[in-house]
Amino acid sequence: MNKDRHIQEVKSATSLRFNDLWQQNFQANRSAIQKNPGVVALARKFKEVPAIIVGAGPSLDKNINLLGRAQSHSMILASDASLKPLLLQGVLPSMVISLDPQEEVAKFFQGVSHRGMTLIAPSIIHPRVLDLWEGNVIFFHKHAPDIPALVKIANQIPAIGRLTPGGSVLSIGYDLAFQSGANPIIFTGQDLSYPKKKTHSRDSEDENIGLNDTIEKQRENIVYETDVNGRSLPTLKSMSVSKQWFDWAFTTWKRPGPTTIINCSEAGILTDHCSLMPLSEAIFKYCDKKINVEWAIKKILK
Repeated sequence: MNKDRHIQEVKSATSLRFNDLWQQNFQANRSAIQKNPGVVALARKFKEVPAIIVGAGPSLDKNINLLGRAQSHSMILASDASLKPLLLQGVLPSMVISLDPQEEVAKFFQGVSHRGMTLIAPSIIHPRVLDLWEGNVIFFHKHAPDIPALVKIANQIPAIGRLTPGGSVLSIGYDLAFQSGANPIIFTGQDLSYPKKKTHSRDSEDENIGLNDTIEKQRENIVYETDVNGRSLPTLKSMSVSKQWFDWAFTTWKRPGPTTIINCSEAGILTDHCSLMPLSEAIFKYCDKKINVEWAIKKILK
């Protein structure tokens, strides 16, 4: 099966599964969307600030203890699934990014404080997440011109701005960092595959989901990709499509000035059109200036 067919399969399955839920969530969120700023407020506001996009892949276990060094010296953009592991390490992300419209993602926000953080939320996020969230919220629309339901939603409150999804919450993180002017853009915990016996990082809500169970349940959706060490690894079709999305974004998106992209996960399948570097080296090289991202966000939101 070719990769173009993988992409079409994933898009069709996503639309079929979520069309009604997108509409329901958006209608429930309309008031909150109109009261809070949109992602356009962050455009070009963090020029040349290093951004670290944190996923909850198994490789995060190796590097999570290093992220404390980058705090106050970078903009840390955490996926929702990586929030609890980061907080347990004493790392307060600048922003937390969510993408999934299902109520299930509320588990990532339960039982922890969100004060001092900003949630980057899609307009179709489940309202339960907004009920739980205690900090600032910035909304965005999912830019998906080939999905009519999302186009219709975005056209109802167009002013908040759009971020382009690529099958992974970290694709939203990349677009946010790109639009904000951040540089370099650094990834960690970005496996997009199953390099070991685990599917998620330690202390994440999904840490107990075993690889064998996942492969058995997703047998029809398993494909293989080559990782940073040249090994063939199992992954889901949706994550393989995400890799293709990153290849596309890394090679076609343009903005004034340089864009340095570094994958510091030290594992996984994100290998093309980016530099590979240990996270410790990237932090030493690029996170050398004091930065108060939280103060900057408060200023923007006034």
